[in-house]
Amino acid sequence: MRDRCLGILLALSLFGAVPLCLADEFSGKLERVDWETVTILGSDNQRLTVRVDQDNRKQAAPFLGKWVSVDFQPDQGQPRAIRFKACR
Repeated sequence: MRDRCLGILLALSLFGAVPLCLADEFSGKLERVDWETVTILGSDNQRLTVRVDQDNRKQAAPFLGKWVSVDFQPDQGQPRAIRFKACR
């Protein structure tokens, strides 16, 4: 009985942790917004260009030239921006 309960708790903890690992985050200055991509310049001069949907592109436009945190997740092997937040 004890092993069964531990197994169930382990399975629940593994399934509960999966959504936390799906999105990645990158912080930097939003440098460019194109039709299908956005370019972010990191604090160490690392440039990151990620694909973006039309709705998310409109969400990114007010942050142009400002520091933002961009949440992205892999889509067919390439990162796709899903959320933009102002850095504080």
